[in-house]
Amino acid sequence: MVGYDPRADGRNVSNLEVAVAGSVSGLVTRVLISPLDVIKIRFQLQIERLSRSDPNAKYHGILQAGRQILQEEGPTAFWKGHIPAQLLSIGYGAVQVYKTLRNAVVTMYRTEGPLVFYKGLNPTLIAIFPYAGFQFSFYSSLKHAYEWAMPAEGKKNGAVISPNLGKSCCSWMVMGEPRREEYKIQSFDAVTQQLLKTALKDPGAVDLEKVANVIVDHSLQDCVFSKEAGRMCYAIIQAESKQAGQSVFRRGLLNRLQQEYQAREQLRARSLQGWVCYVTFICNIFDYLRVNNMPMMALVNPVYDCLFRLAQPDSLSKEEEVDCLVLQLHRVGEQLEKMNGQRMDELFVLIRDGFLLPTGLSSLAQLLLLEIIEFRAAGWKTTPAAHKYYYSEVSD
Repeated sequence: MVGYDPRADGRNVSNLEVAVAGSVSGLVTRVLISPLDVIKIRFQLQIERLSRSDPNAKYHGILQAGRQILQEEGPTAFWKGHIPAQLLSIGYGAVQVYKTLRNAVVTMYRTEGPLVFYKGLNPTLIAIFPYAGFQFSFYSSLKHAYEWAMPAEGKKNGAVISPNLGKSCCSWMVMGEPRREEYKIQSFDAVTQQLLKTALKDPGAVDLEKVANVIVDHSLQDCVFSKEAGRMCYAIIQAESKQAGQSVFRRGLLNRLQQEYQAREQLRARSLQGWVCYVTFICNIFDYLRVNNMPMMALVNPVYDCLFRLAQPDSLSKEEEVDCLVLQLHRVGEQLEKMNGQRMDELFVLIRDGFLLPTGLSSLAQLLLLEIIEFRAAGWKTTPAAHKYYYSEVSD
């Protein structure tokens, strides 16, 4: 162990004994602080202010919260999630070989001298220069990639989207953004590719209701395609409007979306993947389609209803549905709240209550729900600290 000799004080203490002692210390500490940790998380999840003056606030103080949790859920509630936390504490305690910070500094100084505090400085300094250079170099490239995957401004400001036909498959891009990768439709058969190419180039020459059904059908089967199908639909709508001033495709698309919406429970029972793809698709359409540069009011309540369904206990027990719920709220949550803030409040009450489910919620689902709660609380933005915490946890 660096900077510490377990036999330096004259006792014959093995490394194993030191590790065991640290582990036991971590275990006991975690047992003692777990109730405070539970109360802290409840405070973080509460949307209302922590104040007695707020009648809707469930918790408004440490002692009051402790009494209420004890009364409603029993003493074991203070140790929910205790086992994974214990594993972390035991592992951490096992490798902590110093008594205190002061003890560590004094011991290292006495045994190895002042230069011990600068061990590894040279490789660190050498690494700083390429690290900083790569950071700024990759930032621009990653920014362009993110804007392609999650476009925000171009579609909302009425950017003109036109077909750009490739040699082997249908592709198109936002005009004025030549660096953005063209969207490829390689998963369709040759006949369908030709149908879509024609719809983008000469919409009056094809049956646009059939085109709408083809896109919806494929979106229900392919979750990757459903995430970006809205861009294609927007391109066809723009092309039809420019060519004939009509909205046959838009009407056919909305009619089909309504049919699937009315049968959403049957769809979910029949195919969980199809249901998740449908929610992704309708949210994507809501994100892209505009009337006078505003989201379509006709889609607001159907989108909310789908998200409410994803926030029910039986859906929160399935990671696919939790993942879909969080992704769609990241994408359209802010827009939805502007259209109907009351329903968003009600949705997050469900999400908060779902997070506190006694059983059935995986660790990943809990992490995702906590992240979206904090994301909304921060004004639909991810703070640097939250990004570092949540995304490092998910990648781990």
